[in-house]
Amino acid sequence: MAEKKEVPDGWPLVTGDYEVGDPQSCVAISSHGSYFHMEHLKGVAIQGPDKTENIGLEKIMTNIVSNPNIRFLILAGAEVPGHISGGSMIALVKNGIDADTHKIIGTPGAIPFIENVPPEAVERFRDQIEVIDMIGVEDYGQLNAKVKELAAKDPGAYPEDPLIVKVGGEEVGAAVLEMPLAMPATPYMRIIDRAAEQMTYKTQLIARDQKLTSGLSKNSFFGLVAGLIAVFIFLLPLILGVI
Repeated sequence: MAEKKEVPDGWPLVTGDYEVGDPQSCVAISSHGSYFHMEHLKGVAIQGPDKTENIGLEKIMTNIVSNPNIRFLILAGAEVPGHISGGSMIALVKNGIDADTHKIIGTPGAIPFIENVPPEAVERFRDQIEVIDMIGVEDYGQLNAKVKELAAKDPGAYPEDPLIVKVGGEEVGAAVLEMPLAMPATPYMRIIDRAAEQMTYKTQLIARDQKLTSGLSKNSFFGLVAGLIAVFIFLLPLILGVI
């Protein structure tokens, strides 16, 4: 029988739309843009949606490295347009993250920056689990068959103890790594700056159009007044002659 380890009290340590089954199971499921129900899944440690390629992935990693019994992560359900959280997870496990930018290497996701999980925890996650790509699959029969297949080759718990990522000021036991509540400014500030520049440019265009429209309106008004005055002056002798 595969060797198992005790999981920390209160696991999963990071909350979300997760459902917990058997914490001793070697299989976890990320459903991305779909929603599964644990009563239809057998022998799974935890399952739930993962909608973003940054915070969503960080939550999954944090909950998995704190449970050494999980050795397989099934990626299933509908891919999330734009975020591509499933593809980002595959890229993360395959390529890791850039040491300077914290960006997932080779991912198609829109904002694939892992800012709140330390590099040590990311590497632990990559070493602890094997990703099973079933993205697009929502059929419980197929999922349960794969879970059963993976359980049959359970390698046992990861040899190291649970790795607990510390969230804010909440301190828990085992090996602890800091996970700040506030997200660092970079590289998000670069994205915000670009968006601000685009907004400024569009605002300037709108202001220019308003000025042009206002100018045309004023010119039309003055032209009309000038025309009326010219007609009046032209007709004035005729009017005086009649009188």
